[in-house]
Amino acid sequence: MNFHDSGLIESGLIKKGFHKAASAGDADIIILNTCSVRDHADHKILSELGRLKKNGPDKKVVLAGCFAKQIKLRMESEKHKQETGLFFDYCLGPDETMSIPDILGQENSYKKENYINDDYKDFGLLEEYFYDKKPQNSVASIKIIEGCNNYCSYCIVPYVRGEERSIPFKIIYNTVKEQILKGAKEILLLGQNVNSYLSPEEKGKDFVFLLNTLSEIEGSFKIKFLTSHPKDFSENLIETVCENRKISGDIHLPVQSGSDKILAAMNRGYSRKDYLKLIENIRIGRPDVSISTDIIVGFPGETEEDFQMTVSLMEEVRFDFIFAFKYSPRPFTKAFKIVDDVSMEIKKERLETIFQKQKKITAEKVIY
Repeated sequence: MNFHDSGLIESGLIKKGFHKAASAGDADIIILNTCSVRDHADHKILSELGRLKKNGPDKKVVLAGCFAKQIKLRMESEKHKQETGLFFDYCLGPDETMSIPDILGQENSYKKENYINDDYKDFGLLEEYFYDKKPQNSVASIKIIEGCNNYCSYCIVPYVRGEERSIPFKIIYNTVKEQILKGAKEILLLGQNVNSYLSPEEKGKDFVFLLNTLSEIEGSFKIKFLTSHPKDFSENLIETVCENRKISGDIHLPVQSGSDKILAAMNRGYSRKDYLKLIENIRIGRPDVSISTDIIVGFPGETEEDFQMTVSLMEEVRFDFIFAFKYSPRPFTKAFKIVDDVSMEIKKERLETIFQKQKKITAEKVIY
């Protein structure tokens, strides 16, 4: 998602007459388009801001993206009315991404207290930017939905990216056609929860409709999507993925935990049994499917028994690939108020166990 947004920012700046510097050292303006899903990302951003303050005080710094929105929310809260002490000239969240070129282009008349909040409401501007995108290594990444309504208890995304807003179907459809003409062989549809897609201007045009309609466009290409939520992976979507061969068989389905207790505490909206049944149904319809997932270890209250249930779920599903992380408390989330009672040492041990388990599964798949 951040790579996609960075591409929109770059495209907009070039339209305004800016030129891309060969390196950060040559740049007059540095834009940090940031993530904030885990505290590790926050620490890296803070370190980079500190480095810029020390080595580049003459450069203009734009702090953009999810961490920027987190900073703005903190500044707006009663406990953080004071200045942050961070080094930046502008602080612009994901809902202001499309405004950055205008802000920098009209800097002399711009007032910091008057940020333009586009929130993707100017679909005409969005359409122009989308059409201008170029495939990267034959892959066209296209955001179809922004934000999230799920409010998983550990996740900061709904707070920094807002609630779900779908891009109009016409813009996505025409963009895909443009990208295929430009040589795209893979169309990657992006969103925090792509399954929730519903065109705001044309009711009934949901994610299944989008997939089937895009697949009818002439050309030799595959459609992939990231990320889908297990609770919203409907029977219609399963049928579409299984029967429509223009849709890639690489499916990313974050499970996060194999314990029903932890899944409930995470507010994931499904049980272990539900998840396993979903995987079974997909594999029945499409035996060649490749399933990847996300796993969080060390969520508050996770006992050794809970953790072993995650390990056993891995054994049952036999994922093709995993992304696994140690739990880190995120501000504004429900879990942030819960005592983080799993030690860092245990989190590290559990994460290593997860990686070793997946390594073994992958090796066995190759041998088979």
